[in-house]
Amino acid sequence: MEQDIAQMRKALIRRAKKQVQERYSETDVDIIRAISVLGDLDNAFNLLAENAIEWYGGHFPELQSIVRDNEAYLKIVKEFGEKENISEKKLSKLLGETGKEKRIEEKAKSSMGSPVKKNALEELQLLASNALALKAERKKLQEFIEKEMEKLAPNFSKVAGGILGARLMANAGGLKQLAMMPASTMQLLGAEKALFRHLKNKKIKGPKYGFIYGHSFVKQVPGKNKGKAARSIASKLVLAVRADYFGNKKDVSKEMIANLEKRVAKLK
Repeated sequence: MEQDIAQMRKALIRRAKKQVQERYSETDVDIIRAISVLGDLDNAFNLLAENAIEWYGGHFPELQSIVRDNEAYLKIVKEFGEKENISEKKLSKLLGETGKEKRIEEKAKSSMGSPVKKNALEELQLLASNALALKAERKKLQEFIEKEMEKLAPNFSKVAGGILGARLMANAGGLKQLAMMPASTMQLLGAEKALFRHLKNKKIKGPKYGFIYGHSFVKQVPGKNKGKAARSIASKLVLAVRADYFGNKKDVSKEMIANLEKRVAKLK
């Protein structure tokens, strides 16, 4: 009896080990981890950029009102350091023709900012460099996610977009879980907190969309119709992910996208 129990225990352990290995060898696990890291990189970049801009603002306070893009701002800090080094010609090479180069140079010459110590400037430029490195890593990671999503779920990826598709899959827990979902659940992925608040207090309106709000088609329609657009998109996404997971991955995305375009045109 004891021997049978021991053998059964070993068999169960082997089975569990095999299931864990299979699960962690699946592509969707890599994508789920990558999309989580993508969010962390965004948060880290924004935090470093915010501090660098605030710090450099004491030296060149006028720059922030001209250059709104954090990445471009940090490139200026890293490349030029002191505001006196900024020139229209070099700015054009660094950022491309933006139409703001001359104005930045003029403001740099007449700036009300205070001088900055050499060692403080070196730290500032290092901070800007580290933030830009995070931004570069973010771009590479996004490319990885989009390529892997295209391989794993081509129809779903095309209809949703690689990054949005990855977020939906990560929230669901995997491609299989996503394929099993009804469209109504897909529509609200990412809006769980708002849904729970609604369930606790019926006076609070329930959410009409979650991550799907970031879909380009939802952004095209007016506010009163965004919920309808989200519902239409969710219904197509469910069909797309099921075609990928249960089907032979035949391309059915073109027809779905065409149908959504017609639907969005009516909702505009």
